[in-house]
Amino acid sequence: MNLDQRLRNAKRQPGHVVPDDMDTSVNSQGQRSEIAEFRATTAHMLRTGQSNPLKVAIPAYKKFTSNATAGDTETFSLPHSITECPVTQDAVVWVNGEYYGAPDAIDYDADTVDVTDDGTENRIHVYYISDAAASFELRKQASNANTGGQRLYSANLGLVHPSPQIEQPEYMTLNQTRMHRWVGTDMTVNAYVDAPYTVRWTDTDGDGTEATNALLHIPAFIGQSEVAGLTSAVRQDMGRQ
Repeated sequence: MNLDQRLRNAKRQPGHVVPDDMDTSVNSQGQRSEIAEFRATTAHMLRTGQSNPLKVAIPAYKKFTSNATAGDTETFSLPHSITECPVTQDAVVWVNGEYYGAPDAIDYDADTVDVTDDGTENRIHVYYISDAAASFELRKQASNANTGGQRLYSANLGLVHPSPQIEQPEYMTLNQTRMHRWVGTDMTVNAYVDAPYTVRWTDTDGDGTEATNALLHIPAFIGQSEVAGLTSAVRQDMGRQ
């Protein structure tokens, strides 16, 4: 049985690769940085076209400290712009390790958020969606390959974040090579960002906060097992691009 026959016979179901499936990391501001990596343990075929939306929202992160007056509503100035995002919360707040939810108020012109802390001098973690220009890229890569991988998707987050992604979805078009859509066992899908702001998926203070407004949903047919010969075939295919 050849590879095409094995792929046709392989069982798989539609789903998504999401941040919970990935190893995530913080970026370096102003530099192209890896922020997430998914390593496949079974054969995956990425789904393409507008009918298979790729949902993307990568929040910026900023930490503040509340003042010494309990119950005081404070206005915190964000270091970068905040924008309305139709597919997720524009900002989420944590006070130390307690989920606060949306800010009391957001001023989109002044780029500020209002938060009321019932305590004093606590850590205020803010994950917010920005429309500052930032490049984002997904790449498929194989270990021990002599290539820099293969691009799956790229965009300016400053344009994607405020766009109506439900009506005008982002999506992948993978027709550069014959095996462009396939991700074999032990291959990775990596997310990179070059942004002026900090991207974090959690805090570094041990509070256990999460960027609950982050979206990175990559549509795929998820295989139930490995497919013999797929990884080597995809690696060779990537070398032909």
